[in-house]
Amino acid sequence: MSETASSLPLSIPQELMLARLEQSEQMREFFIQFWLANPALAKQAGARVAALLTVAPAPTPEPSRGPELL
Repeated sequence: MSETASSLPLSIPQELMLARLEQSEQMREFFIQFWLANPALAKQAGARVAALLTVAPAPTPEPSRGPELL
């Protein structure tokens, strides 16, 4: 499907651009956490992923909750 130059938008609305940037950042964070939790898969992903992970903070484990006392 080919679009002509006259049918293409001249600019992206700011709200749409900001929403896409936010979604992109959420996806980036998801994959960084995924690769940090799965180092074998990160190694298979290659040098670019390795470079991303060198600047990413290590995931902090959630504290385990013991039995609650009443």
